[in-house]
Amino acid sequence: MAADTATDEHRSRNRELAVDPVTVGLDIGSSAVRAAELHVGKDGRRTLRRYGQVGLPPGQVVDGEVHNPPAVAAALRRLWEQGGFSTTEVVLGVSGPRVFVRQADVEPLTAEELRPWLKFGAQELVPIPMEDASFDFSLLGPPETDGDGRTTQRILLVAAHRELLRTYVETLKEAGLRAKVMDAAPLALMRAVPSAGSDLPGAEVIISIGAELTTVAVREEGVPRFIRSLTIGGAKLTEKLAGRMHLELAVAERLKRGGAGAAGAHVQKILGPEVRELAEEVRATIDFFVSQAGGAEVSRLVVTGGAAQTEGMTLAVAGNLPAPVVALDPLAGIDTRPSGLDEAELARVAAAGSTAVGLALWPTEAPLIRLSVLPDEVAAALRSRRMVTRAGTGLAVLAGLLAVASAGQLLAVRSEEGKVHAEKARAAVLATQVKQLQAVTAAHGQMLAREKLASDVLAGDVDWVRVLGQLASVMPPDLSLTSFSASRTNVVGEQSTSTPGTNPGIGTATFNVSGTGGLPAAAAWLQQLDGDPDFENLTISGITVKDNGGPVQFSSTANLTTTSESNRAKQVQQ
Repeated sequence: MAADTATDEHRSRNRELAVDPVTVGLDIGSSAVRAAELHVGKDGRRTLRRYGQVGLPPGQVVDGEVHNPPAVAAALRRLWEQGGFSTTEVVLGVSGPRVFVRQADVEPLTAEELRPWLKFGAQELVPIPMEDASFDFSLLGPPETDGDGRTTQRILLVAAHRELLRTYVETLKEAGLRAKVMDAAPLALMRAVPSAGSDLPGAEVIISIGAELTTVAVREEGVPRFIRSLTIGGAKLTEKLAGRMHLELAVAERLKRGGAGAAGAHVQKILGPEVRELAEEVRATIDFFVSQAGGAEVSRLVVTGGAAQTEGMTLAVAGNLPAPVVALDPLAGIDTRPSGLDEAELARVAAAGSTAVGLALWPTEAPLIRLSVLPDEVAAALRSRRMVTRAGTGLAVLAGLLAVASAGQLLAVRSEEGKVHAEKARAAVLATQVKQLQAVTAAHGQMLAREKLASDVLAGDVDWVRVLGQLASVMPPDLSLTSFSASRTNVVGEQSTSTPGTNPGIGTATFNVSGTGGLPAAAAWLQQLDGDPDFENLTISGITVKDNGGPVQFSSTANLTTTSESNRAKQVQQ
Protein backbone atom coordinates (compact mmCIF):
# COMPACT_ATOMS: atom_id res chain seq x y z
CA MET A 1 0.00 0.00 0.00
CA ALA A 2 1.53 3.33 -1.04
CA ALA A 3 2.22 5.78 1.77
CA ASP A 4 0.50 8.63 -0.08
CA THR A 5 -2.86 6.78 -0.04
CA ALA A 6 -2.93 6.37 3.71
CA THR A 7 -4.22 9.81 4.79
CA ASP A 8 -7.83 8.76 5.46
CA GLU A 9 -6.67 5.44 6.89
CA HIS A 10 -4.28 7.29 9.22
CA ARG A 11 -6.95 9.71 10.41
CA SER A 12 -9.56 7.03 11.05
CA ARG A 13 -6.93 4.98 12.88
CA ASN A 14 -6.07 7.92 15.13
CA ARG A 15 -9.73 8.57 15.88
CA GLU A 16 -10.30 4.90 16.66
CA LEU A 17 -7.25 4.56 18.89
CA ALA A 18 -8.04 7.80 20.70
CA VAL A 19 -11.17 6.29 22.24
CA ASP A 20 -9.40 3.27 23.75
CA PRO A 21 -10.09 3.57 27.50
CA VAL A 22 -6.94 1.62 28.46
CA THR A 23 -3.52 2.37 26.98
CA VAL A 24 -0.10 0.91 27.74
CA GLY A 25 2.86 3.17 27.02
CA LEU A 26 6.14 1.31 26.36
CA ASP A 27 9.54 2.98 26.64
CA ILE A 28 12.52 0.89 25.43
CA GLY A 29 15.50 2.68 26.95
CA SER A 30 19.24 2.04 27.05
CA SER A 31 19.24 0.74 30.62
CA ALA A 32 15.71 -0.63 31.05
CA VAL A 33 12.33 -1.30 29.44
CA ARG A 34 9.43 0.47 31.18
CA ALA A 35 5.67 0.29 30.71
CA ALA A 36 2.76 2.22 32.22
CA GLU A 37 -0.92 1.29 31.89
CA LEU A 38 -3.43 4.13 32.21
CA HIS A 39 -7.21 4.14 32.20
CA VAL A 40 -9.10 7.27 31.19
CA GLY A 41 -12.72 7.42 32.30
CA LYS A 42 -15.56 9.12 30.46
CA ASP A 43 -15.24 11.98 32.93
CA GLY A 44 -11.56 12.41 31.94
CA ARG A 45 -10.23 10.98 35.20
CA ARG A 46 -6.83 9.37 34.70
CA THR A 47 -5.84 6.27 36.65
CA LEU A 48 -2.50 4.46 36.77
CA ARG A 49 -3.37 0.77 36.91
CA ARG A 50 0.02 -0.84 36.40
CA TYR A 51 3.67 0.10 36.04
CA GLY A 52 6.73 -2.08 35.58
CA GLN A 53 10.42 -1.92 34.77
CA VAL A 54 13.00 -4.55 33.80
CA GLY A 55 16.70 -3.68 33.48
CA LEU A 56 18.79 -4.22 30.35
CA PRO A 57 22.54 -5.02 30.22
CA PRO A 58 24.69 -2.35 28.54
CA GLY A 59 24.84 -2.47 24.74
CA GLN A 60 21.42 -4.02 24.05
CA VAL A 61 19.88 -0.66 23.08
CA VAL A 62 22.26 2.10 21.94
CA ASP A 63 21.21 5.63 20.92
CA GLY A 64 17.57 4.54 20.75
CA GLU A 65 18.22 1.55 18.44
CA VAL A 66 17.75 -2.10 19.37
CA HIS A 67 21.07 -3.92 18.79
CA ASN A 68 20.06 -7.25 20.31
CA PRO A 69 16.36 -7.97 19.54
CA PRO A 70 16.25 -11.43 21.27
CA ALA A 71 17.62 -10.01 24.54
CA VAL A 72 15.25 -7.03 24.48
CA ALA A 73 12.30 -9.30 23.59
CA ALA A 74 13.16 -11.52 26.57
CA ALA A 75 13.17 -8.46 28.85
CA LEU A 76 9.78 -7.40 27.47
CA ARG A 77 8.31 -10.85 28.16
CA ARG A 78 9.54 -10.63 31.77
CA LEU A 79 8.07 -7.14 32.02
CA TRP A 80 4.64 -8.37 30.92
CA GLU A 81 4.80 -11.40 33.22
CA GLN A 82 5.74 -9.30 36.23
CA GLY A 83 3.56 -6.29 35.43
CA GLY A 84 0.37 -8.17 34.54
CA PHE A 85 -0.61 -5.67 31.84
CA SER A 86 -4.12 -6.16 30.44
CA THR A 87 -3.25 -5.76 26.74
CA THR A 88 -0.46 -6.64 24.35
CA GLU A 89 -1.09 -3.61 22.13
CA VAL A 90 1.13 -0.67 23.08
CA VAL A 91 1.98 2.92 22.27
CA LEU A 92 5.72 2.64 21.63
CA GLY A 93 8.17 5.50 21.99
CA VAL A 94 10.98 5.86 19.42
CA SER A 95 13.95 8.18 19.76
CA GLY A 96 17.55 8.70 18.76
CA PRO A 97 19.55 10.14 15.85
CA ARG A 98 17.32 8.47 13.23
CA VAL A 99 14.09 9.98 14.59
CA PHE A 100 13.45 13.56 13.52
CA VAL A 101 10.98 16.11 14.89
CA ARG A 102 10.91 19.29 12.85
CA GLN A 103 8.80 22.43 12.74
CA ALA A 104 8.67 24.13 9.35
CA ASP A 105 6.81 26.68 7.24
CA VAL A 106 5.58 25.06 4.02
CA GLU A 107 3.28 25.76 1.09
CA PRO A 108 -0.30 26.51 2.24
CA LEU A 109 -1.85 23.23 1.13
CA THR A 110 -4.71 21.21 2.58
CA ALA A 111 -3.97 18.25 4.82
CA GLU A 112 -4.86 15.91 1.93
CA GLU A 113 -2.40 17.66 -0.38
CA LEU A 114 0.37 17.97 2.20
CA ARG A 115 1.08 14.26 2.61
CA PRO A 116 2.10 13.67 -1.05
CA TRP A 117 3.80 17.10 -1.11
CA LEU A 118 5.93 16.16 1.91
CA LYS A 119 7.20 13.05 0.11
CA PHE A 120 9.21 15.53 -1.96
CA GLY A 121 9.31 18.81 -0.04
CA ALA A 122 10.29 17.30 3.33
CA GLN A 123 13.62 16.14 1.90
CA GLU A 124 15.05 19.51 2.92
CA LEU A 125 13.87 18.99 6.52
CA VAL A 126 15.23 15.51 7.30
CA PRO A 127 18.66 14.07 6.35
CA ILE A 128 17.37 10.75 4.98
CA PRO A 129 15.55 9.92 1.72
CA MET A 130 11.81 10.23 2.31
CA GLU A 131 11.22 6.89 0.60
CA ASP A 132 13.20 5.33 3.46
CA ALA A 133 11.16 7.15 6.12
CA SER A 134 7.79 6.78 7.78
CA PHE A 135 6.35 10.16 8.70
CA ASP A 136 3.36 11.99 10.13
CA PHE A 137 2.50 15.66 10.54
CA SER A 138 0.10 18.13 12.14
CA LEU A 139 -0.94 21.63 11.12
CA LEU A 140 0.02 24.23 13.73
CA GLY A 141 -2.67 26.83 13.28
CA PRO A 142 -4.03 28.49 10.12
CA PRO A 143 -1.86 29.80 7.24
CA GLU A 144 -0.11 33.12 7.86
CA THR A 145 1.04 35.88 5.48
CA ASP A 146 4.31 37.74 6.12
CA GLY A 147 5.20 41.35 5.29
CA ASP A 148 6.31 40.38 1.78
CA GLY A 149 2.91 38.88 1.01
CA ARG A 150 4.17 35.27 1.16
CA THR A 151 1.66 32.87 2.71
CA THR A 152 2.91 29.78 4.52
CA GLN A 153 1.53 27.01 6.72
CA ARG A 154 3.41 25.97 9.86
CA ILE A 155 3.54 22.22 10.50
CA LEU A 156 5.07 19.80 12.98
CA LEU A 157 6.71 16.88 11.18
CA VAL A 158 7.84 13.59 12.72
CA ALA A 159 9.89 11.16 10.60
CA ALA A 160 11.78 7.98 11.42
CA HIS A 161 13.92 5.60 9.39
CA ARG A 162 11.92 2.54 8.33
CA GLU A 163 14.82 0.21 9.13
CA LEU A 164 14.77 1.41 12.75
CA LEU A 165 11.00 0.92 12.95
CA ARG A 166 11.16 -2.57 11.41
CA THR A 167 13.62 -3.65 14.11
CA TYR A 168 11.18 -2.42 16.76
CA VAL A 169 8.29 -4.27 15.09
CA GLU A 170 10.29 -7.53 14.95
CA THR A 171 11.39 -7.17 18.58
CA LEU A 172 7.82 -6.62 19.76
CA LYS A 173 6.57 -9.54 17.69
CA GLU A 174 9.15 -11.85 19.28
CA ALA A 175 7.92 -10.68 22.70
CA GLY A 176 4.27 -11.31 21.79
CA LEU A 177 3.42 -7.59 21.59
CA ARG A 178 2.16 -5.22 18.89
CA ALA A 179 2.52 -1.47 18.46
CA LYS A 180 -0.71 0.33 17.66
CA VAL A 181 1.11 3.68 17.68
CA MET A 182 4.76 4.68 17.32
CA ASP A 183 5.17 8.06 18.94
CA ALA A 184 8.29 10.24 19.08
CA ALA A 185 9.54 9.88 22.66
CA PRO A 186 10.29 13.63 22.99
CA LEU A 187 6.62 14.41 22.27
CA ALA A 188 5.59 11.86 24.91
CA LEU A 189 7.95 13.58 27.34
CA MET A 190 6.18 16.89 26.68
CA ARG A 191 2.82 15.20 27.16
CA ALA A 192 3.89 14.05 30.63
CA VAL A 193 4.38 17.68 31.68
CA PRO A 194 1.08 19.50 32.34
CA SER A 195 1.17 22.62 30.19
CA ALA A 196 0.85 25.99 31.90
CA GLY A 197 -0.35 27.47 28.59
CA SER A 198 -0.69 31.24 28.51
CA ASP A 199 -0.16 31.37 32.28
CA LEU A 200 3.55 30.76 31.63
CA PRO A 201 4.85 33.33 29.12
CA GLY A 202 8.02 32.45 27.28
CA ALA A 203 9.62 29.10 26.53
CA GLU A 204 9.38 26.03 28.74
CA VAL A 205 12.45 23.76 28.45
CA ILE A 206 12.02 20.08 29.31
CA ILE A 207 15.22 18.08 29.81
CA SER A 208 15.38 14.30 30.16
CA ILE A 209 18.83 12.87 30.97
CA GLY A 210 18.90 9.11 30.44
CA ALA A 211 21.66 6.53 30.35
CA GLU A 212 22.66 7.00 26.70
CA LEU A 213 20.39 9.76 25.38
CA THR A 214 19.57 13.24 26.62
CA THR A 215 16.51 14.99 25.19
CA VAL A 216 15.99 18.75 25.18
CA ALA A 217 12.44 19.79 24.23
CA VAL A 218 11.06 23.34 24.14
CA ARG A 219 7.44 24.42 23.92
CA GLU A 220 5.55 27.70 24.15
CA GLU A 221 1.93 27.77 25.29
CA GLY A 222 1.76 24.01 24.85
CA VAL A 223 3.05 24.02 21.25
CA PRO A 224 6.37 22.22 20.50
CA ARG A 225 8.98 24.64 19.19
CA PHE A 226 12.29 22.78 19.31
CA ILE A 227 13.47 19.21 20.01
CA ARG A 228 16.97 17.77 19.98
CA SER A 229 18.35 14.40 21.15
CA LEU A 230 21.97 14.29 22.32
CA THR A 231 23.90 11.01 22.36
CA ILE A 232 25.21 11.61 25.88
CA GLY A 233 23.91 10.45 29.23
CA GLY A 234 24.56 9.15 32.70
CA ALA A 235 26.14 5.82 31.71
CA LYS A 236 29.44 7.57 31.08
CA LEU A 237 29.38 9.00 34.62
CA THR A 238 28.72 5.58 36.14
CA GLU A 239 31.55 3.98 34.16
CA LYS A 240 33.97 6.74 35.16
CA LEU A 241 33.10 6.37 38.85
CA ALA A 242 33.30 2.56 38.73
CA GLY A 243 36.72 2.70 37.07
CA ARG A 244 38.22 5.27 39.42
CA MET A 245 36.89 3.64 42.62
CA HIS A 246 37.14 -0.01 41.41
CA LEU A 247 33.44 -0.66 41.99
CA GLU A 248 30.72 -2.74 40.39
CA LEU A 249 28.52 -0.66 38.07
CA ALA A 250 25.45 -1.15 40.31
CA VAL A 251 27.33 0.17 43.34
CA ALA A 252 28.73 3.08 41.36
CA GLU A 253 25.22 3.95 40.16
CA ARG A 254 23.97 4.21 43.75
CA LEU A 255 26.93 6.36 44.80
CA LYS A 256 26.48 8.58 41.75
CA ARG A 257 23.03 9.63 42.91
CA GLY A 258 24.32 11.06 46.17
CA GLY A 259 26.40 10.05 49.16
CA ALA A 260 27.06 11.48 52.58
CA GLY A 261 30.22 12.82 54.18
CA ALA A 262 33.68 12.29 52.77
CA ALA A 263 32.53 9.58 50.34
CA GLY A 264 29.99 11.93 48.77
CA ALA A 265 32.59 14.70 48.44
CA HIS A 266 35.02 12.27 46.81
CA VAL A 267 32.37 11.15 44.31
CA GLN A 268 31.55 14.76 43.41
CA LYS A 269 35.25 15.51 42.84
CA ILE A 270 35.63 12.52 40.50
CA LEU A 271 32.48 13.28 38.53
CA GLY A 272 32.81 17.07 38.53
CA PRO A 273 34.38 17.45 35.06
CA GLU A 274 31.97 14.90 33.47
CA VAL A 275 28.90 16.48 35.08
CA ARG A 276 30.05 19.89 33.88
CA GLU A 277 30.69 18.59 30.35
CA LEU A 278 27.24 17.00 30.08
CA ALA A 279 25.59 20.10 31.54
CA GLU A 280 27.44 22.33 29.07
CA GLU A 281 26.19 20.24 26.13
CA VAL A 282 22.64 20.71 27.38
CA ARG A 283 23.18 24.41 27.97
CA ALA A 284 24.69 24.80 24.48
CA THR A 285 21.52 23.26 23.01
CA ILE A 286 19.34 25.67 25.00
CA ASP A 287 21.52 28.60 23.89
CA PHE A 288 21.20 27.44 20.26
CA PHE A 289 17.39 27.48 20.52
CA VAL A 290 17.38 30.92 22.14
CA SER A 291 19.63 32.32 19.39
CA GLN A 292 17.48 30.76 16.64
CA ALA A 293 14.29 32.04 18.26
CA GLY A 294 15.52 35.63 18.31
CA GLY A 295 16.38 35.74 22.01
CA ALA A 296 13.33 33.90 23.35
CA GLU A 297 12.89 34.05 27.12
CA VAL A 298 13.17 30.77 29.07
CA SER A 299 10.44 30.73 31.74
CA ARG A 300 11.30 27.48 33.50
CA LEU A 301 13.37 24.30 33.24
CA VAL A 302 11.72 20.94 33.89
CA VAL A 303 14.28 18.17 34.57
CA THR A 304 13.74 14.41 34.63
CA GLY A 305 15.49 11.13 33.84
CA GLY A 306 17.56 8.68 35.88
CA ALA A 307 20.85 10.52 35.33
CA ALA A 308 19.25 13.79 36.45
CA GLN A 309 19.38 12.34 39.98
CA THR A 310 23.19 12.64 39.93
CA GLU A 311 24.41 14.93 42.70
CA GLY A 312 24.87 18.46 41.34
CA MET A 313 23.51 17.69 37.86
CA THR A 314 20.38 19.86 38.06
CA LEU A 315 22.29 22.87 39.38
CA ALA A 316 24.95 22.44 36.68
CA VAL A 317 22.33 22.34 33.92
CA ALA A 318 20.51 25.38 35.30
CA GLY A 319 23.75 27.37 35.53
CA ASN A 320 22.99 31.08 35.60
CA LEU A 321 19.71 30.93 33.69
CA PRO A 322 17.25 33.27 35.45
CA ALA A 323 14.49 30.65 35.41
CA PRO A 324 13.13 28.31 38.10
CA VAL A 325 14.11 24.64 37.93
CA VAL A 326 11.50 22.02 38.81
CA ALA A 327 11.55 18.23 38.88
CA LEU A 328 9.08 16.58 36.54
CA ASP A 329 6.27 14.69 38.26
CA PRO A 330 4.49 12.75 35.47
CA LEU A 331 1.97 11.40 37.99
CA ALA A 332 0.55 14.80 38.91
CA GLY A 333 -3.21 14.69 38.36
CA ILE A 334 -3.21 10.87 38.02
CA ASP A 335 -4.85 8.56 40.57
CA THR A 336 -2.08 6.07 41.47
CA ARG A 337 -3.92 4.08 44.16
CA PRO A 338 -5.11 1.23 41.87
CA SER A 339 -1.48 0.53 40.89
CA GLY A 340 -0.64 -0.68 44.39
CA LEU A 341 2.74 1.09 44.28
CA ASP A 342 4.19 2.41 47.54
CA GLU A 343 5.81 5.84 47.96
CA ALA A 344 9.32 4.62 47.11
CA GLU A 345 8.09 2.91 43.93
CA LEU A 346 6.10 5.98 42.89
CA ALA A 347 9.24 8.09 43.40
CA ARG A 348 11.11 5.79 40.99
CA VAL A 349 8.29 6.17 38.45
CA ALA A 350 8.54 9.96 38.77
CA ALA A 351 12.33 9.82 38.28
CA ALA A 352 12.55 7.48 35.29
CA GLY A 353 9.03 6.73 34.02
CA SER A 354 8.07 10.07 32.49
CA THR A 355 8.29 8.87 28.88
CA ALA A 356 6.27 5.69 29.54
CA VAL A 357 3.52 7.72 31.26
CA GLY A 358 3.55 10.29 28.45
CA LEU A 359 3.16 7.52 25.87
CA ALA A 360 0.19 6.09 27.77
CA LEU A 361 -1.39 9.56 27.65
CA TRP A 362 -1.27 9.57 23.81
CA PRO A 363 -5.05 9.06 23.37
CA THR A 364 -5.78 12.03 25.66
CA GLU A 365 -3.68 14.48 23.66
CA ALA A 366 -5.37 17.06 21.49
CA PRO A 367 -5.09 16.21 17.76
CA LEU A 368 -2.45 18.93 17.55
CA ILE A 369 0.39 16.51 18.28
CA ARG A 370 -1.28 13.09 18.30
CA LEU A 371 1.15 11.69 15.72
CA SER A 372 2.35 8.21 14.81
CA VAL A 373 5.17 6.98 12.55
CA LEU A 374 3.85 3.42 12.59
CA PRO A 375 4.60 2.09 9.05
CA ASP A 376 1.47 2.03 6.88
CA GLU A 377 1.72 -1.69 6.17
CA VAL A 378 1.87 -2.44 9.92
CA ALA A 379 -1.06 -0.10 10.60
CA ALA A 380 -3.11 -1.75 7.84
CA ALA A 381 -2.43 -5.22 9.26
CA LEU A 382 -3.41 -4.04 12.74
CA ARG A 383 -6.62 -2.50 11.44
CA SER A 384 -7.52 -5.67 9.53
CA ARG A 385 -6.86 -7.75 12.64
CA ARG A 386 -9.15 -5.53 14.67
CA MET A 387 -11.87 -5.73 12.05
CA VAL A 388 -11.68 -9.53 12.03
CA THR A 389 -11.76 -9.68 15.83
CA ARG A 390 -14.83 -7.47 16.02
CA ALA A 391 -16.59 -9.37 13.27
CA GLY A 392 -16.70 -12.48 15.44
CA THR A 393 -16.93 -15.92 13.86
CA GLY A 394 -18.60 -17.56 10.85
CA LEU A 395 -20.36 -15.21 8.45
CA ALA A 396 -19.31 -12.20 10.53
CA VAL A 397 -15.65 -13.08 9.92
CA LEU A 398 -16.32 -13.54 6.20
CA ALA A 399 -18.11 -10.20 6.04
CA GLY A 400 -15.12 -8.57 7.71
CA LEU A 401 -12.73 -10.07 5.16
CA LEU A 402 -14.93 -8.92 2.29
CA ALA A 403 -14.95 -5.45 3.79
CA VAL A 404 -11.17 -5.49 3.86
CA ALA A 405 -11.11 -6.53 0.18
CA SER A 406 -13.52 -3.72 -0.71
CA ALA A 407 -11.40 -1.28 1.23
CA GLY A 408 -8.40 -2.46 -0.78
CA GLN A 409 -10.22 -1.68 -4.04
CA LEU A 410 -11.24 1.74 -2.74
CA LEU A 411 -7.67 2.46 -1.69
CA ALA A 412 -6.47 1.43 -5.16
CA VAL A 413 -8.71 4.14 -6.66
CA ARG A 414 -7.45 6.64 -4.10
CA SER A 415 -3.92 5.62 -4.98
CA GLU A 416 -4.40 6.98 -8.50
CA GLU A 417 -5.90 10.17 -7.11
CA GLY A 418 -2.97 10.44 -4.72
CA LYS A 419 -0.50 10.11 -7.59
CA VAL A 420 -2.15 13.04 -9.36
CA HIS A 421 -1.87 15.13 -6.18
CA ALA A 422 1.75 14.02 -5.79
CA GLU A 423 2.69 15.08 -9.34
CA LYS A 424 1.01 18.46 -8.90
CA ALA A 425 2.77 18.96 -5.59
CA ARG A 426 6.11 17.91 -7.05
CA ALA A 427 5.71 20.36 -9.91
CA ALA A 428 4.93 23.16 -7.42
CA VAL A 429 7.98 22.26 -5.33
CA LEU A 430 10.29 22.24 -8.36
CA ALA A 431 8.98 25.59 -9.58
CA THR A 432 9.52 27.15 -6.16
CA GLN A 433 13.01 25.63 -5.85
CA VAL A 434 14.10 26.95 -9.27
CA LYS A 435 12.97 30.46 -8.30
CA GLN A 436 14.68 30.39 -4.89
CA LEU A 437 17.83 28.41 -5.69
CA GLN A 438 20.06 31.42 -6.45
CA ALA A 439 19.12 33.30 -3.30
CA VAL A 440 19.40 30.18 -1.13
CA THR A 441 22.82 29.27 -2.55
CA ALA A 442 24.19 32.78 -1.95
CA ALA A 443 22.79 32.90 1.59
CA HIS A 444 24.19 29.45 2.35
CA GLY A 445 27.66 30.48 1.15
CA GLN A 446 27.59 33.61 3.31
CA MET A 447 26.45 31.57 6.30
CA LEU A 448 29.30 29.04 5.88
CA ALA A 449 31.88 31.82 5.53
CA ARG A 450 30.65 33.57 8.67
CA GLU A 451 30.49 30.30 10.57
CA LYS A 452 34.11 29.49 9.66
CA LEU A 453 35.27 32.98 10.62
CA ALA A 454 33.54 32.76 14.00
CA SER A 455 34.82 29.23 14.59
CA ASP A 456 38.42 30.27 13.78
CA VAL A 457 38.20 33.28 16.11
CA LEU A 458 36.83 31.18 18.97
CA ALA A 459 39.22 28.21 18.55
CA GLY A 460 41.04 27.67 21.81
CA ASP A 461 38.81 30.14 23.67
CA VAL A 462 39.00 29.87 27.48
CA ASP A 463 35.84 30.36 29.56
CA TRP A 464 37.42 32.92 31.90
CA VAL A 465 34.15 33.85 33.63
CA ARG A 466 33.57 30.26 34.73
CA VAL A 467 37.27 29.60 35.50
CA LEU A 468 37.60 32.65 37.75
CA GLY A 469 34.25 31.93 39.39
CA GLN A 470 35.40 28.39 40.18
CA LEU A 471 38.74 29.76 41.49
CA ALA A 472 36.94 32.16 43.83
CA SER A 473 34.81 29.33 45.23
CA VAL A 474 37.84 27.18 46.24
CA MET A 475 40.26 29.89 47.52
CA PRO A 476 41.03 29.80 51.27
CA PRO A 477 39.05 32.55 53.02
CA ASP A 478 42.14 34.24 54.55
CA LEU A 479 43.89 34.75 51.17
CA SER A 480 43.19 37.11 48.28
CA LEU A 481 44.62 37.74 44.82
CA THR A 482 46.65 40.89 44.32
CA SER A 483 47.21 40.18 40.63
CA PHE A 484 46.51 37.49 38.05
CA SER A 485 47.79 36.85 34.53
CA ALA A 486 47.41 34.00 32.06
CA SER A 487 48.52 33.12 28.57
CA ARG A 488 47.71 30.50 25.96
CA THR A 489 50.74 28.35 25.03
CA ASN A 490 49.23 26.06 22.44
CA VAL A 491 46.01 25.96 20.40
CA VAL A 492 43.73 23.32 19.02
CA GLY A 493 45.64 20.79 16.96
CA GLU A 494 49.06 21.33 18.62
CA GLN A 495 50.69 18.51 20.51
CA SER A 496 50.36 18.69 24.29
CA THR A 497 53.44 18.79 26.52
CA SER A 498 51.63 17.56 29.64
CA THR A 499 52.49 14.48 31.61
CA PRO A 500 50.80 11.34 30.19
CA GLY A 501 47.56 10.51 32.00
CA THR A 502 46.80 14.14 32.92
CA ASN A 503 44.84 16.89 31.24
CA PRO A 504 47.01 18.42 28.47
CA GLY A 505 48.31 21.82 29.41
CA ILE A 506 46.97 24.54 27.13
CA GLY A 507 48.44 27.56 28.89
CA THR A 508 49.83 28.96 32.14
CA ALA A 509 48.39 31.10 34.90
CA THR A 510 50.33 33.22 37.42
CA PHE A 511 48.85 34.41 40.71
CA ASN A 512 50.21 36.91 43.25
CA VAL A 513 48.60 36.14 46.58
CA SER A 514 48.58 37.85 49.96
CA GLY A 515 46.76 37.35 53.20
CA THR A 516 47.12 36.06 56.74
CA GLY A 517 47.74 32.65 58.22
CA GLY A 518 51.44 32.24 57.43
CA LEU A 519 52.73 28.99 55.94
CA PRO A 520 49.53 27.02 56.76
CA ALA A 521 47.63 29.44 54.52
CA ALA A 522 50.05 28.79 51.65
CA ALA A 523 49.63 25.04 52.16
CA ALA A 524 45.85 25.47 52.15
CA TRP A 525 46.18 27.32 48.83
CA LEU A 526 47.91 24.30 47.27
CA GLN A 527 45.43 21.85 48.75
CA GLN A 528 42.28 23.75 47.70
CA LEU A 529 43.36 24.49 44.13
CA ASP A 530 44.43 20.88 43.67
CA GLY A 531 40.69 20.05 43.54
CA ASP A 532 39.99 22.56 40.76
CA PRO A 533 40.03 20.63 37.41
CA ASP A 534 40.91 23.84 35.50
CA PHE A 535 44.48 23.84 36.91
CA GLU A 536 47.29 21.32 37.41
CA ASN A 537 51.01 21.27 38.33
CA LEU A 538 50.45 24.07 40.88
CA THR A 539 53.64 25.52 42.43
CA ILE A 540 54.54 28.31 44.92
CA SER A 541 57.60 30.61 44.82
CA GLY A 542 58.89 33.81 46.44
CA ILE A 543 57.03 33.23 49.69
CA THR A 544 57.42 35.90 52.38
CA VAL A 545 56.23 35.34 55.95
CA LYS A 546 56.64 38.09 58.58
CA ASP A 547 55.38 36.22 61.63
CA ASN A 548 54.36 32.62 62.18
CA GLY A 549 50.66 32.67 61.41
CA GLY A 550 50.80 36.32 60.39
CA PRO A 551 50.91 38.11 57.01
CA VAL A 552 52.06 36.05 54.05
CA GLN A 553 52.80 36.85 50.39
CA PHE A 554 53.77 34.51 47.58
CA SER A 555 53.59 33.86 43.85
CA SER A 556 52.02 30.75 42.38
CA THR A 557 51.92 29.26 38.89
CA ALA A 558 49.79 26.50 37.34
CA ASN A 559 49.04 24.90 33.99
CA LEU A 560 45.63 25.51 32.42
CA THR A 561 43.91 22.22 31.46
CA THR A 562 41.54 21.58 28.57
CA THR A 563 38.70 21.65 31.13
CA SER A 564 39.04 25.44 31.17
CA GLU A 565 38.15 25.74 27.47
CA SER A 566 34.76 27.10 26.51
CA ASN A 567 32.42 25.40 24.04
CA ARG A 568 31.60 28.55 22.08
CA ALA A 569 33.37 27.35 18.93
CA LYS A 570 31.38 24.12 19.06
CA GLN A 571 28.12 26.08 19.45
CA VAL A 572 28.88 28.06 16.31
CA GLN A 573 29.39 24.82 14.34
CA GLN A 574 26.07 23.30 15.42
